[in-house]
Amino acid sequence: MNPHFRKYLVEKNFAKSTAGDYSSFIEKRFKTYLYEFFPSTDVVEHETLMQYIRHRKAEGVSAKTINLELKKIGYYLEFKGLPNVAESVRLKGVQRTVPHDLFTQKQLDEMYQKFPESRNHWTHKNTLKTYHIILGLKIYQGLQTSELVKLEINHLQLDKGKIYVPSTRRTNKRILELKPFQILPLHEYLLTERKYLNEAIEGNYLFHKKRLIRGMPRIKAMINRYEPRLKNIAQIRASVITNWLQHYNLREVQYMAGHKYVSSTERYRTDNLEGLQKELEKYHPLK
Repeated sequence: MNPHFRKYLVEKNFAKSTAGDYSSFIEKRFKTYLYEFFPSTDVVEHETLMQYIRHRKAEGVSAKTINLELKKIGYYLEFKGLPNVAESVRLKGVQRTVPHDLFTQKQLDEMYQKFPESRNHWTHKNTLKTYHIILGLKIYQGLQTSELVKLEINHLQLDKGKIYVPSTRRTNKRILELKPFQILPLHEYLLTERKYLNEAIEGNYLFHKKRLIRGMPRIKAMINRYEPRLKNIAQIRASVITNWLQHYNLREVQYMAGHKYVSSTERYRTDNLEGLQKELEKYHPLK
């Protein structure tokens, strides 16, 4: 096992067990293959990768498993500072989730504006305001819950109207613009609810982790009172990314969404959704 590669992955927020699995695969599977078939080179070229794929397919390995191995190889190549020839290579025939039931930006704006502000039977008014802030960060910055729980107070740059989003195992770090109407509620939150919860929150985190996670289904339930089309919170991020692609180029949206690979962003392009749906139906026809 390569301790340096493992450390590299841990620093990129991989769990130690996952980092160990990736490192073990590279040392025991991929390097063994390279030493056997390409003993005189340390560079992994596109054709080398194609031959590896053919080798694994001949062994009866599924496309899904090979795609996962390509992902591991991609991280290893980045670690070595080599061209990541594995980034754009994926085998077809693997079921992919097609973004659907998307909301327009106008509909997302209405979802945010209609969100309960006054005290009611659901919960305390200060908690409602916190939920409103969280909803705003999902609607206007496209943040995932796993990113929200990692936000710290110092990540807010309210004087600049920006927010720093730290990396996770699945997303890259980035700095995003805040909407003008988000700044005052965030400032008030720091002076009230966050200050009140200071002793209950470990470290310098912006939100109370357990309360945030527990609050997500409550936020959805509140939204469903006036927007029943929302089936899950993930619809919001999918809608945000799809809407961004109508105003920004692919690489800009990749950065804004925190996607590690541009292929992750491409699947949200509206001109690709119909093709993705046909591909899904091809391998999983409706009966």
